[in-house]
This record gives sequence, C-alpha cells and structure tokens, in this order.
Amino acid sequence: MLTFPVKNSIILFLILITVYAGLLLLFSCENATTWKRECSGKNYVLSSEELSAIQDGDIIMRQGYGIVSTIILKTLKEDVPVSHIGVISQDSAGDLYVIHSVSQTISDFDGIQIDNLERFISHSRPNSVLITRYNRPQNNDNDFGRQISYRARYYLDKKVPFDHSFNFEDSTAFFCSELVWRIFMDLFDDNVFDNYTKDNLLEKLKFEPFHDTSRFEIIINHHDPSYSATP
Repeated sequence: MLTFPVKNSIILFLILITVYAGLLLLFSCENATTWKRECSGKNYVLSSEELSAIQDGDIIMRQGYGIVSTIILKTLKEDVPVSHIGVISQDSAGDLYVIHSVSQTISDFDGIQIDNLERFISHSRPNSVLITRYNRPQNNDNDFGRQISYRARYYLDKKVPFDHSFNFEDSTAFFCSELVWRIFMDLFDDNVFDNYTKDNLLEKLKFEPFHDTSRFEIIINHHDPSYSATP
C-alpha cells in the first residue's frame, strides 16, 4: 500500500505535468511548431563509430528541452539526467528510427510515433544521449533486438495513445517508459522495475532500470565522456 507522502509525490508530479503542459506550446523546444525556431543551429549528432555500434532493438534515452523535461528531472532525481526513452528500430534498408510515446501537448500526434534517429537526437540536449542493449546472462538468444523492435512496431501500428494517467494497469495507453516496460513484459515476462518499485510507486516512473547493468549493456553514454561506443 502506498504511504501518504508517496501519494502526494505522485499527485504533485501529475499536477505539475498538467499545469505546465500548456506552457510547452509556447516555450518547449520539443514542441513540433516551435522546434525549428528554438532548436535551429543545434548540431547534436552521433559519430559514425557510434552509429555503427547501434543495433535493432536498442533502448535510447535522452534529456529533452522544455519545462516538462525539467520537471521530470527534478522530480525523479536520478543520477543520470534523462527525461525520455524510446526503442531503436532498423528498417530493411538499414536506416535507424526511434519508436516512442509522446503527449500531443509537445507533438503533432498523441501517443506512439516514429522519428528517424537523427531527428530524435537533434531534439536532445547536447551530451544527454544514453543507449543500452538488453542483455540478460541467462538468455542466449541473439535475436532479442529484432524481437524488441518488432514489438515496438506492433504497438506503433496499433496507434496506442499516450497514457496521461500514468497507469501501468491499463494497457490501452502508454507513457514513454511504460511502452518499453510493456515490451519486456510481453516478450520476456521480465519486469524491469522489480527491484525499484517496492513501496514507492514513484520509482516506476524512473529511467534508471533501463540502464541497470544487471539487465542492460551500455552501448553509448554521453553522460560519461570517457565511455567509448561498444561495437
């Protein structure tokens, strides 16, 4: 059962998101209508070495621009400052995309959508990208990445809307980390939040489980300048 302080934290988080969502229409760099004006000239890209290290089904995290990203960072207080997550999917031509869930308050489309990787990176604050790969030791299936990518495309095709209630029990709508969590539950019956939830539901909103090295290999880490891309 949730304690009173935890309930208050969740309620405050949701209230802040709701109140400031409207301000995103004017001030957020992630907003589709203001992106060209606010983000023009930003040159954040991955190197050729980093691009060659990425595989189908990798998980990508970033810190975005705008008030909502700031609220998420201040509320969750994680060691690695990221505020958004998605699944990398490679098409038959070898081009890389990101499948992720975004609210219509900061996007032209509500819910699960797909962007090419270059555009996704360009919406990220410099040196904020973190890419990981699911790598459970007890599993020897080299096809994990393709399965993760296909499952993400399955939800993309279903046009699942954004989960504004942040409800893990409802599978008809997903917020960004809920989508990735759901994919691992569907495919591997693996609850990546199992060590984080306990009595604190707010921890289920965190991104830390998706770069926990007990489950994930760090492929690209721009938060650590000494870390080189893993081929």
